[in-house]
Amino acid sequence: MAAYCRAMAERIYSLIDRVGVEPEFAVTGGTAKNRGVMDRLMPMIGLRRMATKWDAQIAGAVGAALFGYALCRQGKGKREKER
Repeated sequence: MAAYCRAMAERIYSLIDRVGVEPEFAVTGGTAKNRGVMDRLMPMIGLRRMATKWDAQIAGAVGAALFGYALCRQGKGKREKER
């Protein structure tokens, strides 16, 4: 399990290394709650973990729902294409 956590942390780090990182960035999805991965990732990027009341695991789902809602409000949903 430790090898998995290390591999995942290195994978995330390689993505972060390409685009850069700023304090208060967030990892989202299921990995966000994996303490083994996060405990290995934070020293790699030189930041401390930030406590938050938000559930980072569902951030992508919430964003997708808000995006879908906005499209529906604009009339750009599936039904619009069927007309």
